[in-house]
Amino acid sequence: MTINDLQAFTMVYELRHISNAAVELHLSQSELSKRMHSLETELNIKLLDTYNKRNLKITPAGETFYHHAQKIIADYEQMLQDLATNRPTTFKQLTIGSIPVSGQYNIAQRIGVFDQQHPEIDLKVIEGEGHQIVTQLLAGKLQAAIIRDTQTYQLQPTDFVKQTLQQDELMIILPANHPLATQSTIRIKDLAHQKIATLPPGSGVYEPITQLFARQSVTPQFFFESTHIETLLSMLGQNNVTLLFKQSALPFMTDQFVMRSLAIPFMSQLTFVYPQRSGNQLLTDLIDSLVISRHTN
Repeated sequence: MTINDLQAFTMVYELRHISNAAVELHLSQSELSKRMHSLETELNIKLLDTYNKRNLKITPAGETFYHHAQKIIADYEQMLQDLATNRPTTFKQLTIGSIPVSGQYNIAQRIGVFDQQHPEIDLKVIEGEGHQIVTQLLAGKLQAAIIRDTQTYQLQPTDFVKQTLQQDELMIILPANHPLATQSTIRIKDLAHQKIATLPPGSGVYEPITQLFARQSVTPQFFFESTHIETLLSMLGQNNVTLLFKQSALPFMTDQFVMRSLAIPFMSQLTFVYPQRSGNQLLTDLIDSLVISRHTN
């Protein structure tokens, strides 16, 4: 088995759907099915129960394999990061794509300081939506990217190093006088009849929302999409809520709104991603400066 095989299995595990996982991995459904069957053959044990095509289940062995696969992938990515420090810096221009969270996560300030410390490098940061950033990174138009882990699935671990910068929690945001505001935590099923204002597909927020609802067999009632958090908040009422990551929403919160955790918390990581063969001391120094920011906010 390969690292790509492990990554493919974790995608199937997390989405509970072969076809959807194949789309995320840019594989045909038949190719992904073959990979899963090959894993089971090599391990001589069933990982997936596909008897009901509409309700894929993970076997107990699959649960065990998933947790080991996660550790192996994490160790592999750490190895790539460690090797990068031994590779000399060759480029004079560093262009980084970032989803629009630089202010909320104190990234812009840290990059500004790093830029001043490295006048020999032409450093540029371009903000955009996650899917646009990933496309540019894959096309070689960016040397690195700052995106959510929910947006990194199509970036294979054999090709890209992914370094966590900061962890954040997906929160339900609703008016302070909303009926659900009296609850300390809120279940997905509590939102079955709520209209949801959301960031658009590709934002790294829309995707986990749809996955969380799907796992509870609930269809989210999206009624409004915007790339601007303040606009989403302005749409909230007695039957409306939005779901956003805590740190990105905090600057826009007022006493008119409250945040509530999901009954089963969902955590996500803001991630620094770069092609593994391009990793060098400059990039690792930049990552170190950005990771420090989570301790100094």
